[in-house]
Amino acid sequence: MSALYQQTGEVTQSSGSFLASAPVELLTVKGYDEFLAKQKKHNIDVTTVLNEDKSCAYVMRDTEVVATVGEEALDHLLSQIEV
Repeated sequence: MSALYQQTGEVTQSSGSFLASAPVELLTVKGYDEFLAKQKKHNIDVTTVLNEDKSCAYVMRDTEVVATVGEEALDHLLSQIEV
C-alpha cells in the first residue's frame, strides 16, 4: 500500500504541528466509518454533530473539531436521520 501523504524534511516545526492538529475531512461513507472505528479502537470518545442548516457535520472530541463531514458521508448521515 502506498502512502497517501508524506511530509518532506522541509516541513517546519510550526507547519508540521499545524498539519498534525488540522481537522480531517471525511467525504466518503467508508472513510467516515473507518475514522470512527479508529477512534473507538483507541478509546477516544467522539460525537458527530450536524450544523443547523445541515450543510455539513463535525466529529467532535469534547469541544475540539477533529473532523469535518461532507459530500457522500454527509448525505449518508442525513439519510439516517430523515424520516
